[in-house]
Amino acid sequence: MTATTPPPVRTKLIFWLLLAVLSVAIAEVAVGSAPLAFVNPIEAVFLTVFYGSHLLLFAWLAFRKGWPSLPTLWFGGVLFGLYEFYITKVLWSPPWGDVISLGHIDIVSFVVLAFFWHPFMAFILPLAIGERMGSTTGWVRSLLPTPRRRRVVGGAVAAAIVHGTLTGSPEVAFASTASVALAVAVAGRWWRRDGRQHRWELRQLLPNARQARFIGMLLAVQYAVFIPTWTPEKMPPLLGHVVVWLLYAGFLLLLSSSLRLSQQESPTATVPLTRPPRGRTATIIAGGFVLTMLGALLPQSIGFIPVWGIAIWVGLRMFWRSTRTVLGQAAADQPMTAARRP
Repeated sequence: MTATTPPPVRTKLIFWLLLAVLSVAIAEVAVGSAPLAFVNPIEAVFLTVFYGSHLLLFAWLAFRKGWPSLPTLWFGGVLFGLYEFYITKVLWSPPWGDVISLGHIDIVSFVVLAFFWHPFMAFILPLAIGERMGSTTGWVRSLLPTPRRRRVVGGAVAAAIVHGTLTGSPEVAFASTASVALAVAVAGRWWRRDGRQHRWELRQLLPNARQARFIGMLLAVQYAVFIPTWTPEKMPPLLGHVVVWLLYAGFLLLLSSSLRLSQQESPTATVPLTRPPRGRTATIIAGGFVLTMLGALLPQSIGFIPVWGIAIWVGLRMFWRSTRTVLGQAAADQPMTAARRP
């Protein structure tokens, strides 16, 4: 049963930690960008705060008008991913080299990171998993396609192997997988101990307006610190900045317009996820370790090429479908607005 009283701040903080850990685990550790993120305490704290503050701020924006559509969440994830300009400067100067450069932006890297990786891996998937682990709703998961079990198993096997190839060595693969499993298990257990007395909807567990303002200020401080100190030599000339400002303005406008697609009625409550039997859990963990370490013996191109290919296809498709949905809705609303005028 969903609790009618709002959750206490302590409960929210633990849930936010769970979301942040899931975001770092999926978006940074899984791709091999920071495979030992949860081994180095300083890196773990930095990435958890950085990813968590982005996720929570854009989740608040997406959910503040009701239960959002998939385009709304996707636009929020794109805005999340634009930090790759001013913080890491990767989209201006990718470490793997430019592929197609336009307006001082590497277009291929932009599509992969801003249209696919951050919207799904850093934002939508952590929200979907966290919602099912810690709330009475399953709204975000309901917006995603429902694959058959064999596809889920096949995807998990492929993900474990790809993760291994991107880590580069069996030792790193083992440490990476073990640290992620431990971090998620600790955050999840902490949440279960604190949140098991009451159950809340996802919207109740996300920041309110006042909390979102504080998170926004925390994020602003991080940008103020890292823009001038993190590889400042990779900053582009003025044209590169103007293009990024236009991207921010365009996607903020699309996100704002997409909020009219939000559903006001609360979704049907779902049964919270329960832990599988210990034997099955041990089998899954052992299988993940074996597949990841086997993948570490393979060339990195085996993991890199298919991931980028899928990311480009899905990212461009989501851009087309989300933009068309929002603009189509806006066009449909115009005659209704004109008809209501005296």
